[in-house]
Amino acid sequence: MEPIEKCLDKQHDLMVIYVDGYEDHPQTVVRWCKICGAVVVDTDYDGRTHPGDVMKMITPQTFKKIWKYRKEQSNG
Repeated sequence: MEPIEKCLDKQHDLMVIYVDGYEDHPQTVVRWCKICGAVVVDTDYDGRTHPGDVMKMITPQTFKKIWKYRKEQSNG
């Protein structure tokens, strides 16, 4: 499976690009997908991630167009 295919299947290759907070308190964590450019802001606390707790994942318009095209191709 190609990297973009994984993103289309919601298996993003996320990397942490910013952390705000202390280790023993809830941390706001910004994660970015190296493949499609999607960004999500989570809360990490007590070894757990609460995905999209601060901001749900947003994706670039280009990725949305690819996703829409692939969906149409699979339904047609």
